[in-house]
Amino acid sequence: MPAQIELEEGGLALHWAGAGALKKISALCTLAGGARHESAGWTPSGTGHAATCGPLEVRLEARADGELVTLTVTARATAEAAVTGVGIVAVPTLDEVAPGWWILNGYQSWDPADVVQIGGNNPPTSWWTAALAARDGSGIAVATATAERLAARFDFEDGRLQVLEGAPKGAPEMAWHARPGDEVKLEDLRLAGSQSAWEALREVAWMEPTQVPVPMGWLSWYHYGPWVSEEDVVENSQVLGDGAMHGLGYRVVQVDDGWQQAYGDWKVNTKFPNGLGEVAAILGASGQVTGIWTAPFLVSASADLATDAPEAWFLQDPTTGERLIDPVHISFGPMHVLDARNPEVTSHLEKVFGDLYGAGIRYFKIDFLYAGAYGGVEALRAGVQAVRRAVGDSYILACGAPLQPVAGLVEGCRIGQDTATPIYDFESGRPLARIFGDEVLWIARNVACRGHLEGWFQLDPDVALVGANLTIDQARQLVTAVAMSGGPFFASDALLELEPARLAMLTNPEVLALVGGRPAVPDWEPDSDRLAAIWRRGDEVLAAFNWNGPARKLLVEVEGAPRVRDLWQQADLQLSQGPLELDLKEGGTRLLKFEGGGRLRAWLE
Repeated sequence: MPAQIELEEGGLALHWAGAGALKKISALCTLAGGARHESAGWTPSGTGHAATCGPLEVRLEARADGELVTLTVTARATAEAAVTGVGIVAVPTLDEVAPGWWILNGYQSWDPADVVQIGGNNPPTSWWTAALAARDGSGIAVATATAERLAARFDFEDGRLQVLEGAPKGAPEMAWHARPGDEVKLEDLRLAGSQSAWEALREVAWMEPTQVPVPMGWLSWYHYGPWVSEEDVVENSQVLGDGAMHGLGYRVVQVDDGWQQAYGDWKVNTKFPNGLGEVAAILGASGQVTGIWTAPFLVSASADLATDAPEAWFLQDPTTGERLIDPVHISFGPMHVLDARNPEVTSHLEKVFGDLYGAGIRYFKIDFLYAGAYGGVEALRAGVQAVRRAVGDSYILACGAPLQPVAGLVEGCRIGQDTATPIYDFESGRPLARIFGDEVLWIARNVACRGHLEGWFQLDPDVALVGANLTIDQARQLVTAVAMSGGPFFASDALLELEPARLAMLTNPEVLALVGGRPAVPDWEPDSDRLAAIWRRGDEVLAAFNWNGPARKLLVEVEGAPRVRDLWQQADLQLSQGPLELDLKEGGTRLLKFEGGGRLRAWLE
């Protein structure tokens, strides 16, 4: 449905037939100290429109391509000002009524993404992308086309959509110290309206996806935590290389946190007596790829680098004048933060990662990247680009990352929180993985609500954990969600200790065949109190989850006479007249594949 751009009584408006409109579009700017200005109207100016917004003259150009509209916004200062944000504000309507649902995206990897009903209180802030939806699932979506200099945040307040571009979280809030005549171009805004809010989000967030194979493998963190040893890594790699998981595609063996001397001192500790080069050689002899975890921007106060590096390498706390201490990662003591705006820091990162590459590492998980953005979006990107220069075409997985700034710089990015917590059981004298709440549901929620980011990077949902203190049903839910995410698929249990029924979840070839496909799209279920129960990949694959019981029935209507395969049972299902009816117990999961049929409809009763 083509978008229409109109100037209505001095106010700009965007209309999408059958989906909705943005009306009364005004320019918006915020200043240090909390001052806020909105423009009163627009006047035609060349190929666009101009408006006065406090100390700024804002120019907006709009281009429509079908249902996608791109807004280019440029601000020129007419007076000196400390500008913290520039953007637009508008009144959205969906089929002439106010929006009822807000699809939000958290700032970084671990933050929640969700569908929330708009009630008496304003919904949470969304970053990078956002959408407003109606009861029928139609909606309007908005995103920035890039995040190379500025961070975009979206709010829905008192019936108005607010878009502001400025500093990322944790960075000084003044994004622009403007003097008369200074000019800044914002990241382009992209907007789309559609009968499906999910499709509108895919439209505004679209980039050409990376063309590299989706990795499968094993990582050490969740079972072994920081207590991992060289022996643990080699032992589990043998299960992948010539044991029960041989030949199923598990090639990457990633050593996680615990191998290094300290954050910032990225050399092996005594638990890896033969060094990373020897580990990589052992794994390589079995056709495996060695991966390593690092946190490139963080430096422990106990690290040699914290003492040896020049003070100019570190971010300073503007309130104290002392080195900044990361307020987020506090579990392992104070952490300083490298400032990648300093060329000496990027040279240091190239040296560190060049050495790891030289040891045979070809898969790099770089974590806690939010800290790199304390120096601004450009600082974060400069640090990640330094890593890229050092490791060439190796696979880089970002984690704890502000999402859009790393798009195009990495192959994969985590899109949810940690699956579990590694603990040390002093009674048994060994590490264990534990979940303490609704981690499975939280991970599934982010997989469902971030599928539209598939063009930015491969979507890493975190691991397919099947052991720990998960029930069998929870493990099946988790593995299904991970397989349907379209992104990396990693195990993280102590593989030799898994019971046969749990190991079977990681060796089911029909489920593993789903890895690397398009991300599943959840059905629009506005009245769900937890998470959509039905996910699908077109009309070919359907997953049904009974998140919160009691036992229910899954009913499926499908055109034609397809072959229906139950992937978890590895068995064909017989179709008869009327809907296919399957039991779905409390906490249960169904995973079905349809071959040779047409459009399908599914629901729970």
